[in-house]
Amino acid sequence: MNKLFELTKKEASKQRSTINLIASENYPSPKVLELLGSIWNDKYAEGYPHKRYYAGNVFADELEEFVAQKALQVFDQTGEYGVNVQVLSGSPANMMVYFTILEPGDTVLSLDLNSGGHLSHLHSTSPLNKFYKHQSYSLAQTANGFEIDIDDFKNKLIATKPRLVIIGFSAYTRQYDFAKLCEIAHANGALVLADIAHISGLVATGNHSSPFGKDGQGADFIMTTTHKTLRGPRSAMLFAKSEYMAAINKTIFPGTSGGPHLNQIAAVGQALLEVTGEQAYPDKRAFGDYIAAVLANTKALEAGLKSEGIEMVSDTQNHIALVRLPDTTDSLELQKKLESAGVLTNRNAIPGETKTAWSPSGLRLGAAAITSRGADLAQVRQLGELIGTVIAGQDTSALRKFATELSHDLSWWYQD
Repeated sequence: MNKLFELTKKEASKQRSTINLIASENYPSPKVLELLGSIWNDKYAEGYPHKRYYAGNVFADELEEFVAQKALQVFDQTGEYGVNVQVLSGSPANMMVYFTILEPGDTVLSLDLNSGGHLSHLHSTSPLNKFYKHQSYSLAQTANGFEIDIDDFKNKLIATKPRLVIIGFSAYTRQYDFAKLCEIAHANGALVLADIAHISGLVATGNHSSPFGKDGQGADFIMTTTHKTLRGPRSAMLFAKSEYMAAINKTIFPGTSGGPHLNQIAAVGQALLEVTGEQAYPDKRAFGDYIAAVLANTKALEAGLKSEGIEMVSDTQNHIALVRLPDTTDSLELQKKLESAGVLTNRNAIPGETKTAWSPSGLRLGAAAITSRGADLAQVRQLGELIGTVIAGQDTSALRKFATELSHDLSWWYQD
């Protein structure tokens, strides 16, 4: 066994023996991984179906068209959108929108990074700030915690006159009304990019409002990754209103990209078939039932944490729970401590952040991955309670014992 296969075997063992609470990770079906490593990897298919630059793409054309049709079937009930399935991942997909519609000097308005926005939404670290101006809207504290500040959203639109507004997040636990936000943005002359990378599984099953809408109530562009709550491979899809699709496609190819990764596209197609119910995940559970379980498990995880006196930034309404850590807690050291006990999490900034990005004030937890392995409400609540004891300063012995037993009991869908 060479080094690469040795490391792969070690990683598989680690994944099986740990409890994964990272909100942006999941376990795709074995069929998804089979297609990801399939013969499709060998084929070069520059261009689009029926307009390729290389020979031998008759089945590649059929594949790409089939996956695009399934994507629209899952997400678009309006008939007003097209989709590009060649984009490789989320951040580059967002950039395709910027390159398509923005001119140098245009302003982009997005959720503040500490409030749960994403790095690809033109925050201070983005090199795209050399070309575009960035403004951010923020959150307001409510009885349920922090939620999008509609007044600030409106005021920033009026004051900064952005060409593009981004509605989406990376660490935001509340739900919101896409139609309302899109309508406000459009009324102020802005185009809208909805980034549903985290919540696409919720949107697909009607467990979150949808950005796919008619007239001004729908986003102009919609990006999703496929590996989070959609439970597919590491990839992305970029939807757009029909009038923008030709420009989006041209930006992607030949503008910025070469040949599409057909193995990724095939694997995305398998995940979409599992969403529609034409194929089944190994547990044979309908995708809608899976998402319902994710939401219930996240609430149970949060309830367990709260029972130990742990403060949440906002009550969860999705697959993410966001902890406000005690001021004396070093989030990086806590993350390492939890990993040593067999529980994977990630430290995260919170609204009003006062610490550094490397060691911020929050801890982000997600239930999508452990729900894929079959964790139930009682197990997840107990897990939350034990994590809470560690946050409160107790040692990790009880958590380590529970995590070891739980990882052994949960399903594992891959061959050793």
